[in-house]
Parts: sequence; C-alpha cells; structure tokens
Amino acid sequence: MLSAAITLLFTLAGIVALASIAHSLRAARTAWEELMREGEVLRAAAALQASAREMGLRPAAARSSGRVIAMPRPAVLAPLPRPLPLPLPLQACAA
Repeated sequence: MLSAAITLLFTLAGIVALASIAHSLRAARTAWEELMREGEVLRAAAALQASAREMGLRPAAARSSGRVIAMPRPAVLAPLPRPLPLPLPLQACAA
C-alpha cells in the first residue's frame, strides 16, 4: 500500500512538472512570435512613431543654492585590537 501511494505521488509530481514545462514553452513561443513580428516591422522601416510627449525632454529639476557636496574624508588608520590570551588550564601550568 505504501509503495502504491509513493508511486502515485511521484506520478502526480511528474504530471505537474510536465504541465508546468508545457505552459512555459507555450508562453515562450508566444513571446518569440511577438518579437519576430516586431522585428519584421522594424526591418520594413515602418516602426511606430512615439508621441511627442514621450520624446520631449523633461525640465531640469530646480536646484537649491545651498547644496552641499560631500567630500571624501581621509582614512583614519587605527591599530587593530589584540585578542586577549586564552587562560591556560591549571594542569598545563603545573607541568
């Protein structure tokens, strides 16, 4: 009974995996066909014109007169802290 349940589980997992792969392949084929259609349009030099609003330049942002530019600071070299010595066991000190 356990082996039948495990077989059924793996069979269902395989079917779900195949369905997922098939769906991805279908979506990829649709995207590929759309890209090929766009490529044909571009090769035919009949590309769609962008609207003037999309092509216009954006106005420059208003700059404040009190702007501060960050300057790099020189690196401060500090010595690394030394690790504390480990305490020795009493038996090692006696030897």
